[in-house]
Formats: sequence, C-alpha cells, structure tokens
Amino acid sequence: MSAINQDVINALLNKSTAKQFIIKNTLAHFEESKASLSDVVKQISAQIVSNTSEVVVQYKDNGKYEAEIKFGGDMLFFSMHTNVFTFDVNHPIQKLKYVQEDGMRAYCGMIEIYNFLSDSITFSRLNDVGYLMARIFINHENHFFTEGKGQFAFLYGDFEKQIFSQEIMNEMIQTVMLYCIQFDLWAPALTEVEQLTVLEKIQQTGMTAHKTAKRLGFTMHHESDLT
Repeated sequence: MSAINQDVINALLNKSTAKQFIIKNTLAHFEESKASLSDVVKQISAQIVSNTSEVVVQYKDNGKYEAEIKFGGDMLFFSMHTNVFTFDVNHPIQKLKYVQEDGMRAYCGMIEIYNFLSDSITFSRLNDVGYLMARIFINHENHFFTEGKGQFAFLYGDFEKQIFSQEIMNEMIQTVMLYCIQFDLWAPALTEVEQLTVLEKIQQTGMTAHKTAKRLGFTMHHESDLT
C-alpha cells in the first residue's frame, strides 16, 4: 500500500473543516433570517388586518433550508444552499485586500431569494417562471455581500466592512418585498402565446398553459427585437 501524501491530509483537514464551519455558520444565520421573516410578516399582517381583510400576508417554514412568504399576489422563497462557494479570479472580491490577505475569506455560504406569482404555486402552473431576486454570500467571519436585482446589485457590496445581522436581514426582506410589489404583471406579446400544443392543453386544462411572469426589470424578447 502506497504512503498517503501528507498534503492530501492537510488539505482535507484545513479546507474541509473550514467549509463545514461556513455551512454551520450560514445555517445559523439562515435560522435567524427565518425568525426575521416571521417577525416582519407578523408586523405587516397586524397593520394590514386593521385596514382590510382582502390582502393576505403569510409566512411558512418549509424545513431546514427553505422558508416562504406570501404577500398579495407574490411569493418569495428564501433558500440556503448546502454547499460552499468561492469566486473566479476576475471577480471583484478577489481584488480586495481583505481577501488577498486570507484566501479563505472568499469562501461563502449562500442564501437565495426567488420571486414567484402566488397563483403560479397555488394552481401548480408548471410553465410559469420565477426570478432570482438576490444571492447573499456570507463567509466564516460573517462578512457578506449581495448580487441581484434593484438595490441588491449595489447597496450591499462592501464585503470588507459589512457584517451580516438580523437587523440587516429585516431591511433586506422589506426591500425585496417592495421591489416585487412595484412591478406589475404585463400581458405577454400576442406572438408569444398564439400557439398551444394539444399536450399543453391536456396537461393544463382549466388554467393557462403559457408562461406567466412579471417583468422585474428584464427586457422581453419582442422588445429587444425593436431596439
């Protein structure tokens, strides 16, 4: 039996141990984030109910790695990925002195936020699409940054100085909710829905078989053809 290279042992002990710590750390933050989601929903619900009974705001825990909130015609899914990620050499965080001093600081856990129309989930409209609103990356020192739509593209970009907290998560939740509420559902171009296969009709009897989704800042295919 050949001798085991000590470099293999060291790499496994050092990097794998660090990654396990990052996962546990991210999971702890995700649990706090679920508490924030529940709290924000309770506060909004209390104020909504006093004004109208028509608008529904709900929170649901979908297990260890996912939670959802429903508000009006929208749903947001908050999911924690079970793997650790780093970034290619051209990514902006790799150029930071903070990361260059310690390469392990570039390894992060990830929380994703997806937006769907609530009817897409309620009626199991399998052709409907949701959009990624934000990705939150958190390292072993609790530093974080985000990538995403709207304010998530620039507001939380200071990886060197930003420390993840429940207060920041409360702010993020309300930011992404407001962003979703402000985008309305547009009717798709006629050319995008003028055909329907028999299979689609059979599978989707009683509901639309075409994709339904908000714009959320994306350019539609027929619009890009005109520019």
